[in-house]
Amino acid sequence: MSGINRIATKREQIRNPQSDKPTNREVWFKDGDQAFISPIATGDENDNKLDEIYLYTFRNSESRWTNRLIDDSVDNSDVPANMRPSHKFAFWAYVHEIVHPEKRNDSWEEVAGPGGRKVFKESVEDFRIIALTFGRSDYIWNQLVDVYNDWGGLNKGVMRVKRTGTGMYDTSYALAATARNSEIPDERLAEVNELPPIRVYFLERYGNVPSAENGTGAVSLDEEEKSNDSLF
Repeated sequence: MSGINRIATKREQIRNPQSDKPTNREVWFKDGDQAFISPIATGDENDNKLDEIYLYTFRNSESRWTNRLIDDSVDNSDVPANMRPSHKFAFWAYVHEIVHPEKRNDSWEEVAGPGGRKVFKESVEDFRIIALTFGRSDYIWNQLVDVYNDWGGLNKGVMRVKRTGTGMYDTSYALAATARNSEIPDERLAEVNELPPIRVYFLERYGNVPSAENGTGAVSLDEEEKSNDSLF
C-alpha cells in the first residue's frame, strides 16, 4: 500500500471506528518462553510491518489496566500526571511455535528440550505481532538490528525470541537468528498483504475509542504483567 493510500486508510478508520476492539494478535511472553518466528517485516525503508510505538499503561476510572497509544489522533487527557510511557518496537511475524517450560494448556505437546528436560510446545502457525521494549541502552533492539545486518533483511529466515525473568528488573529478552528452515505455508502467503500496518493495529486496539464491552483498551492479566515488567 502506498504512503498516501496507507495514510488515507488510517484516517478513514479513525473517522469510522468499529464498535469492537480488534482481536489481540500480540504474543505475550512469560519466563522461559521461546518463540520461533519468520518475520514478515523486512526492516527496509517504508516497511509498515515494523514500527515504534509509545504506550501509557494505567488504571482507568473502573480500576482496570489500560494501554493507551500516544498518537496525534488520540486524546490522552485522562492519563495520570507524570505517567511515563513505555517505548516499544513491534513487527509482524509468522509464529511457528512457542516452547514453554511449564504446561499451562492441555493442548500443548510435551517434548524433550535441551539435556532431555521436559518442555511444552504450543503450535501457533499464525501471524502475530512481536512487541518488545527497546531495553536498557537499546540492547533488545540492537539484537534485531544484528539479525537484519547479518541476513540483509529481517524476512530471510527463522528467528528465536526468548524471555528470561519474571519482574521489571530481572527480565531480559534474547533475539537471535537460527538455522531452522521452517517456512510460511504457501497457502498463507496471500494473507500477508492483508495484515494492517503496525501503527494502524495499535491505533485501533489502544486508541481511546471505547468498545461496547471493555472501555478504552483494557488489557488482560497477561498483558498487565507484560506491561509492568517491561518498562525499561
